[in-house]
Amino acid sequence: MLTPRGLWFLISSGLVLVVGAFVIPYYSVVPALVGVTLWVWLLCEWTMFHLRSNAAVSRLRVNRQVTQGGREVPMVWAGVPFEVRVTVENPSAVDVPFAVIEDRTAVATERTAGVAKRFVAIPPGGSVVLEYTLKAPSPGVLRFEGVKVRVADLNGFFYRRVFLREGAEFLVLPPLVDDEGRQKAVKRFNTLPPPGIHRLRKTGSGDELLDLRDYRAGDPPKMIAWKASARRDRLITKEFENDVPVRAVLFLDTSEGVRLGPPGNTLLTRMAGVAAAVSQASAANRDLVGLTTFDETDFEGGPPARTKIHMIGILRRLAEASALQPGVTGVPAEQLTRRAYPLAQEVYPDLMAKRVNGMPLGRLWLPLLDRKWGFVALLVIMANLALVYYSRDWRLDSFDSAGYRTRKIGGAWSFFPKLMLFGALSLWSLFWPAALALLFWFAHGVRGWFGVRKAELTRRKQLGALFSLQDGTGPDGVERFVFDDDAYAARVAKFLQHHLLRCPVPLYDDQGRYRFRCPGKAAVLAEAMVRAVGRARDNELYVILADLAELGADLAPVVRACRVARSRHHHILVIVPWPADVPSPDAPDAATPAGAPEDDSLGGAIRGRSNKTARKESAQARGLVKYVRDRLTQQYHESFRALRRELGRAGATVMRVNDGDPVQLVLDRLDRLRGLRSRR
Repeated sequence: MLTPRGLWFLISSGLVLVVGAFVIPYYSVVPALVGVTLWVWLLCEWTMFHLRSNAAVSRLRVNRQVTQGGREVPMVWAGVPFEVRVTVENPSAVDVPFAVIEDRTAVATERTAGVAKRFVAIPPGGSVVLEYTLKAPSPGVLRFEGVKVRVADLNGFFYRRVFLREGAEFLVLPPLVDDEGRQKAVKRFNTLPPPGIHRLRKTGSGDELLDLRDYRAGDPPKMIAWKASARRDRLITKEFENDVPVRAVLFLDTSEGVRLGPPGNTLLTRMAGVAAAVSQASAANRDLVGLTTFDETDFEGGPPARTKIHMIGILRRLAEASALQPGVTGVPAEQLTRRAYPLAQEVYPDLMAKRVNGMPLGRLWLPLLDRKWGFVALLVIMANLALVYYSRDWRLDSFDSAGYRTRKIGGAWSFFPKLMLFGALSLWSLFWPAALALLFWFAHGVRGWFGVRKAELTRRKQLGALFSLQDGTGPDGVERFVFDDDAYAARVAKFLQHHLLRCPVPLYDDQGRYRFRCPGKAAVLAEAMVRAVGRARDNELYVILADLAELGADLAPVVRACRVARSRHHHILVIVPWPADVPSPDAPDAATPAGAPEDDSLGGAIRGRSNKTARKESAQARGLVKYVRDRLTQQYHESFRALRRELGRAGATVMRVNDGDPVQLVLDRLDRLRGLRSRR
């Protein structure tokens, strides 16, 4: 492709050639020779660049290695830096004199060292290496699309842009927790033989004395150490360490409501981090942990276990869940195109080029008959034709009018021009209604060649052709994506999900209702809990990490499932994610967020006006924004209190994710459950 420098050089040398060949050819032939020489040299440069581009650039290969801890890994840990090594190889016998190589790094990562872009020359059979260090702050999935390569000649006249597609995905597992820091203070490591040495005929307690402590209200009498109590003259309680594990099942909400937010900072990511810490700490206590993920349509889970393979599987599932994105239902097609088209242009430049994926002008034509009133123009044309065929008076009047205008306009003309003028005026007099209708038809249709519609339809057609090529649907698929908004939105959502690119979605529908309330997940969660109760072998702990605050009356299935679980003596702990800008419902000033900035966006339009009326309007606007914020906060607090009240009646404990340390709370509940089992 010709650069602006090459274009100006071509114009300048052409001007020199024209001046030398046609203006001053009799004075000197030097300008003409110089112009021809420059054009021949430019043609030679283009030929050499074209040969290098086809022989070398088209055969470049990419090799990627991701290392962490000094070895190549198929997955990485969140919060731990890892190294990326990208090698671009040139297996051809032709060199690339100048190239800009840039690796497209994964989103939601931080580069801590190295560079991902280099200006190099690639020799024949040689290679170029890019090395840099990244860090993923949160669990999820990292996707590396490939390497962008831009080559040019040394004069800067021509350039070519290619993308070496080498899609690679790496799971980002939740960070490892400190097992010692997550243990209960009174529980020691490895004081008993590992599980499996003591064979128990049935589930129950196999305990050894661990410690003595003061009596606390609620301790059963059989746990009192009577001899020690007699010696100290106060009640002393025995504590045991058992080798029988406790089972815990984690229920993680993966509905679309918790997927909203920037990458790596969604409610789902926070809950996945809590679930990962709970799983690792429970496994360190030799307890069995299971994970069940659910959304508004289905759930997926497995039995609790404590093996290393099972724990790695849980971490992988949490990483995959953290990478989920909300759907694009309700997003306008234009917004989807604006989001997907730049990505397609960057990753698929060869398939999005106009020479292979263009838009014919005929496709941009606006058909008049597609309009409800388009048949009027057709009726005018048909009526005009019928009038010419059936009405003798119309024909005579038209010819008389044409003859009069011919005599008036071309009275002094010769015969042949008069005849041509008479014929043209006769046709106009006979068919002027049809001509006006056809002119209107053309004016309506040609509007599609200009304006916003042309750009939007062209981009949508190019994306549709790309999707049809990837899906193998052919030309029919292109037409479907161009005219079917639902199919187009679903395919763009799949495209963005595949490339891990988020699209802004509207939070409210046309009626002002919240679109991501997801009431169907309550029934799915209830079914998953009942099935877990049916598989339970002993008293278990069910930890529900879900956004249930706004379900309201739709929470009834979860309440019934909690009652069923409590009737089987299982414990239930509900951890609700909490927005960062909403204060605690138990705080004294819960109605007004502490430290919340005054959003005067409604009054920004009148900022700068110094009169009293403007200041009054600005104050009213800020007061309105604060009032709306306070009302929304109060409504959310009331919903959370109702949730806590309903689930509390069913025997469940409800807490917010930022109420202290939820991981330690879960471990304490497991220890309580372990103690209850040993006292039966």
